[in-house]
Amino acid sequence: MIPIKVQCSCGQKYAFDVEPVNGQVASAVACPVCGMDGTAVANQIISQSLAAQAPPASPVTRLRTAATPIASAETVLRPIAPDIKPAAPKDAGEFSLGRGILGAVIGAVVGIAAMYAFFEYAGFRFPLVGVGIGVLTGLGAKLLGRGTDSTLGYISGAIALVSVVGTLFLMYGTFPVISIISVAVSVSMAYRISS
Repeated sequence: MIPIKVQCSCGQKYAFDVEPVNGQVASAVACPVCGMDGTAVANQIISQSLAAQAPPASPVTRLRTAATPIASAETVLRPIAPDIKPAAPKDAGEFSLGRGILGAVIGAVVGIAAMYAFFEYAGFRFPLVGVGIGVLTGLGAKLLGRGTDSTLGYISGAIALVSVVGTLFLMYGTFPVISIISVAVSVSMAYRISS
């Protein structure tokens, strides 16, 4: 294949690869913009390219001074086994995001139960008790997950947010705007403890 680059008189440049037949392009070549015939220019480039290719040099006989061993087909085609080491079994004391999320949910449920029980038995609505949900959510995530992680912190904060808003809605029948402080502190506590 010979690469051909043509610049048409209209200014358009175009290029293509061609396998010459008898030293010429096999079919007509036209500019993609104006349609002007570029076959003559392409044939000229092919003739210059063929002339520039030097005839092959005469073979030089070389003497071998030492025989080099020829590899057998078995040696060449033998597959290379990858160095695979079995994964070490997970230690029960290692951090686990899944267990951490489970701990956050368990902590949130315990916190919701405590907050709603306080409301039912005391007959008193104290929105900052929602901070307890955040603390229990963060502690549950940290203890059951056996460590801390920023991803676990974000997830624990989200669980605490949903838990506190849901519990406040259950207690008040609506979400009191003043309780935004309790929600913010709860989410912050869950995040800080578990991350």
